[in-house]
Amino acid sequence: MKKYIKIYLDKILLFRPRIFSTILFIPFLYIVGWFLAQPLLLFNFEIENLSLIGTIFTFLIFIYLIPYWFNIRWNIKNIWEVLGITTNNLMRNIFYIIKGILFSLILIALILMPIFMGNYITWIGEFSTKIFLNALLLGIFIGFAEEIIFRAWFLEELKLQYGIKIAVVTQAILFSFVHPVNNTFFWNILGLRLGLFLLGIFLSLVRLKNKGSLWESIGIHGGLVGIWFFINHGLLKITDNAPSFLSGPFDQNVPNPLGSFCAIMILIVLCLTLRKKPIM
Repeated sequence: MKKYIKIYLDKILLFRPRIFSTILFIPFLYIVGWFLAQPLLLFNFEIENLSLIGTIFTFLIFIYLIPYWFNIRWNIKNIWEVLGITTNNLMRNIFYIIKGILFSLILIALILMPIFMGNYITWIGEFSTKIFLNALLLGIFIGFAEEIIFRAWFLEELKLQYGIKIAVVTQAILFSFVHPVNNTFFWNILGLRLGLFLLGIFLSLVRLKNKGSLWESIGIHGGLVGIWFFINHGLLKITDNAPSFLSGPFDQNVPNPLGSFCAIMILIVLCLTLRKKPIM
């Protein structure tokens, strides 16, 4: 049985042209993760929780198959070093993570500044251990998972096929479109897609600036997700009448600041600044 699974898996990974198997790899794993989660229905799992469990299964399978993927397709053995998530310099990695989190805090503060100046913020100041832990876990999981998928695996795979410039732009485009946008107003959709695209470019350039290390990108991404979640679930509330060009488009009464004019301008400046540095 194991032999036949390996044969079919090799056929999938070596399918030509390579870009097809690259694009279909994650959806294929998601289907596998979804099927693996179905038996949990026997234990009265809610559909929402079942979807989360399926996503976790998908990511674990993905992590398990990454070394096999690059070994079969590109004959690369030291894959974790190539992807920038080595642990041989612990203090440097910790420094990059802390630096990334502090940077995300500064970025959020800059985005909030024009909203605060426009009196569109109401201070709540409530602290909840549960919300804090949710923000922490959300930041860690999303920051780690999405950076490994987009700024590590997908970026390196595209770089091997088409070169670094095309890889940086393409992964940012896909990154901007896999995130759902629950808004019907064209300019809100465009603003949020553009903000996500620029964030994808910026995080790639951060990794390249750090000679391939992924840890600062993980810190920035996780910090943006976790800190923003914590701020909007107890510390303050952005009023419903806040213009979307300042706060970003609202989704379930919570704005996404990456779609704001301020965030887009900041990310453009950051990308242009990092682009001047040598790319590996």
